[in-house]
Order: sequence, then structure tokens, then C-alpha cells
Amino acid sequence: MTQYAALLKDPLAPLLAPEAFLAGRPGSGRDPAQRFLRANPGFLGRNLPLEAARELSEAAGLAGFGTLLVPEGELPAPPMCMPAEKLEFKGNGFSAKLHGAVIFIPYDSITVIAAAAWDAEASPDTVQALAPGLFAKIAALAGAPLPPVPAAPKETFFRADIIGGEGPLRLTLRPEALDFAPLGPARSPSSLINFRLLLDKLVTPSFGAVHNSFLPAFLASVPLAPHKFASPEAADLSLSRLLLLSSPK
Repeated sequence: MTQYAALLKDPLAPLLAPEAFLAGRPGSGRDPAQRFLRANPGFLGRNLPLEAARELSEAAGLAGFGTLLVPEGELPAPPMCMPAEKLEFKGNGFSAKLHGAVIFIPYDSITVIAAAAWDAEASPDTVQALAPGLFAKIAALAGAPLPPVPAAPKETFFRADIIGGEGPLRLTLRPEALDFAPLGPARSPSSLINFRLLLDKLVTPSFGAVHNSFLPAFLASVPLAPHKFASPEAADLSLSRLLLLSSPK
């Protein structure tokens, strides 16, 4: 049986805008609604039978949310990720350096520019990674109880995706992996500020691109906690929705 997704028509709808609506649905609540929205940005329901999807869509319409019903199998998969190392703006587009190769992307070919952030455990260094196992062995030899394992620290990861050029291509930008030298005197010691400057410089001439709601929030330097996704997989799903919304009707 075909399963359906109910997604918001407005690509710029704030991530948690439907929280109260979903929280009021039978069997839901505020926390489950927020968890769903962070894991499924721009969606109100996933893997639903057609009748359930229609009922959800109608209820969402009454609450002021325009929706589309799409078979799960028709959600477009994002193109293969191509990590960019440097962008240089040139006339009617920009060149991107990718693993030593350089490609040119015209602004008028860009259909999607999306950004995302999520919190995840930081990768431990070698000593930190070995410590729990080492302590466990020492405790076992001593016949002592295992010491408590401290919670792994979390950090915020940022990403942007650009869909454009021939193919089209998907360029993925991460602030920690970018060379910001092309920003010239505007370049800051902060990679995050540089990332914002770079995206702002890219968005302005890309008039035909569809954006997600995280992008303008990030560019405006507002608090990002209400806009963070659950994971990089959620960012991929958000990109699938934008690809669908940006496709020719």
C-alpha cells in the first residue's frame, strides 16, 4: 500500500510553526510534536495511509497551513554531496573548488540554497575515546564498581547546500572546511561569521533559488535554538522537500 507524506507548501515556514497544531492532534503532545518537526523539517506527517494523510491535510488547512500530499516514493533524493573547499564570485556566477577541480555555477542555474544546524556529540580525541574502556579494565582488576561515564560533550554543526549548474550539482559547504580568503578584507577570525558573509553574498544574486527557513534566520543572526534540526539526516530530508517545491509544476 502506498504511504504518503504531508508537507508544508511554504518553503520558508518556520521550523516549529506547526508545533501547537501537531501537539493538539490525538496521541501527540508538545514534546513529541517538536521532536517530529526537528527530525522532519517542513513535514506534518510521514508514511501515512492516504485517508489519514487527507484528514491531516484538511485539519492543517483549517489551522492555516497549506500542505501537499506526496507518495513517500516520490520524494526526490538529493544529488550526491560534493564538498566545496572554496568559492570565488565572478560576474554572473561563482567558481567552486572541489578536490582540486574547479567548476563554474551561474547564479541563474541555482534552484535551491539551504542551510542547517544540529547539535551532536563532538568527536573525541584518541585519549578520550580510550578512557572509558581503560577505566573499566582497571576497575575490573581492582574488583571495584565501574566509574560513572561522563556525558559526551555536544557541539553545533553547520552546513549549507547549493543545487545548481549542470546535472544539477549539489555543493555542500561546511564552515570548518572552507577557505574564506576570497572574502578579502571582510574576512573575520570567526569561521561562522565568514560562513554567514559567504552565504549572504551568494543569496543576493541567486534570485530564482528556493530557501529554507533556517537560511534567513542564520543570515539575520537571530538565536538559532528554535531553528535547529535533529540531525544531518533531517537536513537531507529538508533538502528533498525543497527540491520538490522548486521543481517545475
